[in-house]
Amino acid sequence: MHQQRWTRLWRRPPLLIHLMGFALIVLTPALLFSAFLVFQFSEQQKSIAAGQVADTAEIISDAIDREIYAMITSAKVLASSPFLDEAETDIFDDRAQAALEATGSSAILVDPALRVVVDTKRPGAAGTALDHRETVEAAFATRRTQISGAFLGPDADTFVFHVAVPVFRGDRVLFVLAISRETSELTPILTARNIPETWSAIIRDGQGSKVTAVLATNGQMRRSSSNVVDSPSLAESLGEGMNRDFIEASYTSALSSWTTTVAVPNAVIGQPIKRSWLLLVGMGVALLSFSALLAIVFGRRLAAPILKLADQAKAIGRGEPALPVHTVIEEVGGVSKVLAQASRDRRDAEEQNSFLMREMSHRAKNQYALIGAIARRAAKESSSTNEFLATLSEALASLARSADLLAGKGWDSAGMADLAATQLQAFGVGPGHQIGVAGPPVRLNPSAAQTIGLALHELATNAAKYGALSVPGGSVEIRWKLDETFRLSWREIDGPPVVEPKRSGFGTLVTQKMTARGLGGEVDMRYAPSGVTWQLIAPRDAVLAT
Repeated sequence: MHQQRWTRLWRRPPLLIHLMGFALIVLTPALLFSAFLVFQFSEQQKSIAAGQVADTAEIISDAIDREIYAMITSAKVLASSPFLDEAETDIFDDRAQAALEATGSSAILVDPALRVVVDTKRPGAAGTALDHRETVEAAFATRRTQISGAFLGPDADTFVFHVAVPVFRGDRVLFVLAISRETSELTPILTARNIPETWSAIIRDGQGSKVTAVLATNGQMRRSSSNVVDSPSLAESLGEGMNRDFIEASYTSALSSWTTTVAVPNAVIGQPIKRSWLLLVGMGVALLSFSALLAIVFGRRLAAPILKLADQAKAIGRGEPALPVHTVIEEVGGVSKVLAQASRDRRDAEEQNSFLMREMSHRAKNQYALIGAIARRAAKESSSTNEFLATLSEALASLARSADLLAGKGWDSAGMADLAATQLQAFGVGPGHQIGVAGPPVRLNPSAAQTIGLALHELATNAAKYGALSVPGGSVEIRWKLDETFRLSWREIDGPPVVEPKRSGFGTLVTQKMTARGLGGEVDMRYAPSGVTWQLIAPRDAVLAT
């Protein structure tokens, strides 16, 4: 039982389900388009973030390069000191300390044997072997400025880097002057950058070792672990507490070959995107709930008058009066009015059908009575069975033609001209050939149509056998007019000489006695030598249709 109910609901769901489905169809494209916009927004945010990260990496790298350029400039200025020519290293040491004091840097002057000549940070180091030789050796070998990576300083406590500038005198490189600086002193350059909260940065030297790294807290950069680590990952450089899912970009300096990497956690970009998705889902649920509520409210408002329409239709089916449904919905009200009118029309049609059935029964009885009278007269006037059958058959055919003409008009009336044409077609002639028909439009009632039709049939039969229609040159004129009485005349012209019959047959009986009696009028029939004439005069009321 339940399965049948669900099957019926599935095949023909109620109006409420249709309205909810309509609301869903309307909202779905809007929600999908909103989802598409959110997706596009998320992709755009990621693209913008990636561009900002790349720009920031380049900006920080340029700031580091400016610091290195400043160190190179300082080294070149010191390398041009005349005290190096005179080997007055003590004076050079004092001048170098004074020049570098504000920068936090130190200077080391190295001879070609890679022995320290001057060390502004360690006055007693003169004559000792240089600890970090790679950059100085490269400067002597290439005769060009070199920039080192991060390495452990002489005190084995801090990590430093230096720039090594050759000291030329003529074409000879007398010394290499190395300006050293702790890697931790580069951190303020990063922290001074105005980058967004939670962004982080790491600088690696040419060998991939970490020079320094910082991370942002509440928009302010703070230093991360300062240990130099070979080829560290971003998470290792910034600390284990950092998110490992980053949007990052790197920029390598053409000056120092150092690489600056800036990163922002994906979660930072994902937060507004997540909020947008949650907002979209919330709005979607709210809209669907609101649409369902509207569907319920309007569904009930629409279903009530529709159910009344169904009751109205059932009342029509039972043949009961169907009163109009009062509703504010114009279409339902229009359908209800149509159903109410259909109910009235049906009752009128049923009453009309009942009347027609009674009328048909009455006319059928009259028809049977007329046929019976014709049969009795034909039997009385016929000299043989064959003659009786022929006479009766022709009379019935005439009645059938009149009945067909009346049936086409709803048994209400028949035109006089149509009746003449219908009866005379059986003889192969018609109005306009051997028969002339003239008269005003007259609508005959069914009884008069059958009576006059039978009379015209008998007149035409006699004319075809013995009168004007039996020869090619003969003709017949049929005329009628209507004033206070109805007058119908039949006149034969140019036929064979007329001889009045010695006895009256069935045709004479029909054209004279039955016609006059049936219409309550008078019939005058004459057998003049020039042709038969026949005239009917009947009251208007006996002939005309009401």
